[in-house]
Amino acid sequence: MKPKELLKFYIENELVDILEPLGFKYAKSGPKFSRKTGPFTLSFSFCISRYSSEDRCIFWTAWSISSKDYKKWYKKIWDTELVSDVIIGSSDWNIPNWLESEHDHVVLHNSDLDNQEFKRLVHNVLNVGIPYYEQVIDWSTAADLALQAPIVFYGEVCDFYIMANQRDKAKQILDYALERATDEDYEELKVRMENYFN
Repeated sequence: MKPKELLKFYIENELVDILEPLGFKYAKSGPKFSRKTGPFTLSFSFCISRYSSEDRCIFWTAWSISSKDYKKWYKKIWDTELVSDVIIGSSDWNIPNWLESEHDHVVLHNSDLDNQEFKRLVHNVLNVGIPYYEQVIDWSTAADLALQAPIVFYGEVCDFYIMANQRDKAKQILDYALERATDEDYEELKVRMENYFN
Protein backbone atom coordinates (compact mmCIF):
# COMPACT_ATOMS: atom_id res chain seq x y z
CA MET A 1 0.00 0.00 0.00
CA LYS A 2 1.33 3.45 -0.87
CA PRO A 3 2.16 5.64 2.18
CA LYS A 4 -0.55 8.24 1.40
CA GLU A 5 -3.22 5.56 0.99
CA LEU A 6 -2.17 3.81 4.21
CA LEU A 7 -2.35 7.05 6.20
CA LYS A 8 -5.65 8.03 4.55
CA PHE A 9 -7.15 4.64 5.48
CA TYR A 10 -6.32 5.12 9.19
CA ILE A 11 -7.37 8.77 9.31
CA GLU A 12 -10.72 8.08 7.67
CA ASN A 13 -11.45 4.88 9.65
CA GLU A 14 -9.99 5.74 13.06
CA LEU A 15 -9.99 9.53 13.45
CA VAL A 16 -12.70 11.27 11.44
CA ASP A 17 -15.59 9.78 13.48
CA ILE A 18 -13.91 10.81 16.73
CA LEU A 19 -13.03 14.38 15.73
CA GLU A 20 -16.09 15.47 13.72
CA PRO A 21 -18.40 15.33 16.81
CA LEU A 22 -15.83 17.61 18.51
CA GLY A 23 -16.39 20.21 15.79
CA PHE A 24 -13.38 19.44 13.59
CA LYS A 25 -13.72 19.54 9.82
CA TYR A 26 -11.64 17.10 7.81
CA ALA A 27 -9.96 18.20 4.57
CA LYS A 28 -8.84 15.17 2.57
CA SER A 29 -6.58 17.28 0.41
CA GLY A 30 -4.39 18.17 3.43
CA PRO A 31 -4.91 15.78 5.04
CA LYS A 32 -5.89 18.22 7.77
CA PHE A 33 -8.37 18.77 10.61
CA SER A 34 -9.47 22.23 11.72
CA ARG A 35 -11.94 23.81 14.13
CA LYS A 36 -12.84 27.48 14.53
CA THR A 37 -13.54 28.92 17.99
CA GLY A 38 -14.15 32.68 18.09
CA PRO A 39 -11.29 34.46 16.29
CA PHE A 40 -9.03 31.37 16.40
CA THR A 41 -8.77 28.29 14.21
CA LEU A 42 -7.01 25.23 15.62
CA SER A 43 -5.60 22.99 12.89
CA PHE A 44 -3.35 20.02 12.57
CA SER A 45 -2.10 18.38 9.42
CA PHE A 46 -0.20 15.21 8.60
CA CYS A 47 3.32 15.33 7.17
CA ILE A 48 4.61 12.21 5.42
CA SER A 49 8.36 11.65 5.55
CA ARG A 50 10.24 11.34 2.27
CA TYR A 51 11.76 8.15 3.73
CA SER A 52 8.37 6.43 3.49
CA SER A 53 7.94 3.62 0.98
CA GLU A 54 5.52 0.87 -0.05
CA ASP A 55 3.85 -0.51 3.14
CA ARG A 56 5.85 1.91 5.29
CA CYS A 57 4.30 5.30 6.09
CA ILE A 58 6.38 7.49 8.39
CA PHE A 59 4.56 10.66 9.45
CA TRP A 60 4.07 13.31 12.12
CA THR A 61 1.54 16.04 12.78
CA ALA A 62 2.02 19.80 12.51
CA TRP A 63 -0.21 21.99 14.70
CA SER A 64 -1.22 25.63 14.47
CA ILE A 65 -3.51 28.34 15.72
CA SER A 66 -4.40 30.90 13.08
CA SER A 67 -6.45 34.09 13.16
CA LYS A 68 -7.66 36.35 10.39
CA ASP A 69 -8.30 38.99 13.09
CA TYR A 70 -4.55 39.32 13.74
CA LYS A 71 -3.90 39.68 10.00
CA LYS A 72 -6.50 42.50 9.77
CA TRP A 73 -5.22 44.19 12.93
CA TYR A 74 -1.61 44.04 11.67
CA LYS A 75 -2.59 45.53 8.29
CA LYS A 76 -4.40 48.37 10.08
CA ILE A 77 -1.48 49.14 12.44
CA TRP A 78 1.46 48.61 10.07
CA ASP A 79 -0.15 48.99 6.62
CA THR A 80 1.56 45.74 5.62
CA GLU A 81 0.08 42.38 4.68
CA LEU A 82 1.21 39.38 6.70
CA VAL A 83 2.12 36.37 4.57
CA SER A 84 0.27 33.96 6.86
CA ASP A 85 -2.44 34.15 9.52
CA VAL A 86 -0.75 31.47 11.68
CA ILE A 87 -0.01 32.95 15.10
CA ILE A 88 1.32 29.85 16.93
CA GLY A 89 2.50 26.55 15.55
CA SER A 90 4.76 23.57 16.06
CA SER A 91 5.39 19.97 15.17
CA ASP A 92 3.95 17.40 17.55
CA TRP A 93 7.29 16.56 19.18
CA ASN A 94 7.44 20.10 20.61
CA ILE A 95 4.08 19.74 22.40
CA PRO A 96 4.66 19.06 26.11
CA ASN A 97 3.75 15.47 27.19
CA TRP A 98 3.40 14.16 23.62
CA LEU A 99 3.92 10.39 23.98
CA GLU A 100 6.57 9.11 21.63
CA SER A 101 6.69 5.64 20.15
CA GLU A 102 9.84 3.58 19.75
CA HIS A 103 10.41 5.56 16.54
CA ASP A 104 10.88 9.33 16.20
CA HIS A 105 7.59 9.56 14.31
CA VAL A 106 4.47 7.45 13.77
CA VAL A 107 5.24 4.48 11.51
CA LEU A 108 2.56 2.37 9.81
CA HIS A 109 3.58 -0.91 8.11
CA ASN A 110 0.26 -2.11 6.71
CA SER A 111 0.27 -4.83 9.39
CA ASP A 112 -1.53 -5.72 12.63
CA LEU A 113 0.95 -3.56 14.56
CA ASP A 114 -0.54 -0.45 12.94
CA ASN A 115 -3.62 -0.45 15.19
CA GLN A 116 -1.53 0.04 18.33
CA GLU A 117 0.66 2.65 16.65
CA PHE A 118 -2.33 4.67 15.41
CA LYS A 119 -4.10 4.36 18.79
CA ARG A 120 -1.12 6.10 20.39
CA LEU A 121 -1.50 8.92 17.86
CA VAL A 122 -5.25 9.18 18.58
CA HIS A 123 -4.47 9.32 22.33
CA ASN A 124 -1.93 12.10 21.73
CA VAL A 125 -4.31 14.08 19.52
CA LEU A 126 -7.20 13.89 22.00
CA ASN A 127 -5.35 14.10 25.31
CA VAL A 128 -2.25 16.16 24.51
CA GLY A 129 -2.43 18.17 21.27
CA ILE A 130 -6.02 19.45 21.39
CA PRO A 131 -5.96 20.35 25.13
CA TYR A 132 -2.61 22.13 24.71
CA TYR A 133 -3.84 24.38 21.91
CA GLU A 134 -7.34 24.78 23.41
CA GLN A 135 -5.70 26.96 26.06
CA VAL A 136 -5.87 29.78 23.52
CA ILE A 137 -9.20 31.43 24.28
CA ASP A 138 -8.23 35.11 23.89
CA TRP A 139 -5.24 37.25 22.92
CA SER A 140 -3.70 37.08 26.38
CA THR A 141 -3.64 33.27 26.38
CA ALA A 142 -2.36 33.36 22.78
CA ALA A 143 0.57 35.48 23.97
CA ASP A 144 1.20 33.19 26.95
CA LEU A 145 1.29 30.09 24.75
CA ALA A 146 3.45 31.77 22.10
CA LEU A 147 6.01 32.41 24.85
CA GLN A 148 6.30 28.65 25.39
CA ALA A 149 7.17 27.91 21.75
CA PRO A 150 10.62 26.50 20.88
CA ILE A 151 11.30 29.71 18.91
CA VAL A 152 9.64 32.80 20.39
CA PHE A 153 8.70 35.68 18.10
CA TYR A 154 8.70 38.46 20.67
CA GLY A 155 7.29 41.09 18.31
CA GLU A 156 4.18 38.99 17.75
CA VAL A 157 3.85 38.19 21.47
CA CYS A 158 3.96 41.93 22.14
CA ASP A 159 1.23 42.45 19.50
CA PHE A 160 -1.00 39.84 21.15
CA TYR A 161 -0.65 41.55 24.54
CA ILE A 162 -1.46 44.90 22.90
CA MET A 163 -4.56 43.31 21.33
CA ALA A 164 -5.47 41.95 24.79
CA ASN A 165 -5.13 45.52 26.15
CA GLN A 166 -2.27 44.45 28.43
CA ARG A 167 0.18 47.21 27.62
CA ASP A 168 2.37 46.62 30.69
CA LYS A 169 3.00 43.00 29.68
CA ALA A 170 3.60 44.06 26.07
CA LYS A 171 6.25 46.55 27.19
CA GLN A 172 7.91 44.03 29.52
CA ILE A 173 8.19 41.56 26.63
CA LEU A 174 9.69 44.21 24.34
CA ASP A 175 12.19 45.32 26.99
CA TYR A 176 13.20 41.71 27.58
CA ALA A 177 13.48 40.99 23.84
CA LEU A 178 15.46 44.16 23.06
CA GLU A 179 18.07 43.26 25.70
CA ARG A 180 18.65 39.89 24.04
CA ALA A 181 17.99 40.70 20.38
CA THR A 182 20.28 39.85 17.51
CA ASP A 183 21.01 42.65 15.04
CA GLU A 184 18.45 41.30 12.63
CA ASP A 185 15.61 41.31 15.20
CA TYR A 186 16.65 44.49 17.00
CA GLU A 187 15.35 46.96 14.41
CA GLU A 188 11.94 45.32 14.16
CA LEU A 189 11.55 45.30 17.97
CA LYS A 190 12.79 48.90 18.25
CA VAL A 191 10.19 50.07 15.72
CA ARG A 192 7.47 48.40 17.81
CA MET A 193 8.77 50.09 20.96
CA GLU A 194 8.71 53.51 19.27
CA ASN A 195 5.28 52.96 17.72
CA TYR A 196 3.53 51.54 20.80
CA PHE A 197 5.22 53.27 23.72
CA ASN A 198 6.64 56.65 22.60
